[in-house]
Amino acid sequence: MDYFITVWSVVVFVENRLQGKFDYDGLINETGFSLAHIRDLFVKRTGMSLAKYILTRKINNAAFDILHTDQNVIDIAMKYGFTNHDTFTRAFKRITGLTPAGFRKSRPAVGRVRLCAGVYGIGLLKSEEKDDG
Repeated sequence: MDYFITVWSVVVFVENRLQGKFDYDGLINETGFSLAHIRDLFVKRTGMSLAKYILTRKINNAAFDILHTDQNVIDIAMKYGFTNHDTFTRAFKRITGLTPAGFRKSRPAVGRVRLCAGVYGIGLLKSEEKDDG
């Protein structure tokens, strides 16, 4: 069985629900599969655990907000479901290699990236991928 549609559905579901606490029950209802099956399928098809994917997507969107808004870091952290500054800072550094303050200061490239077929979202760009439009 080809699970492309299921993985695509998971990616779209995640992308549309990055702010706040993630709704795993909603994901189960949307796909019609158990959470264990979704997690197993996702890691087999993408090479990344579902939890890490969700965290990465939240951090990438937070990175965009850090660069393109005047919001303070704790407000951005809360917007994406982090309960405190330290947890957010550790996760942010693990994904981006920089603290939120260091990220804002160094201003690395953030723009549109392809997540899967037909789905684009915010992501960190490598220097050769800078989004010109």
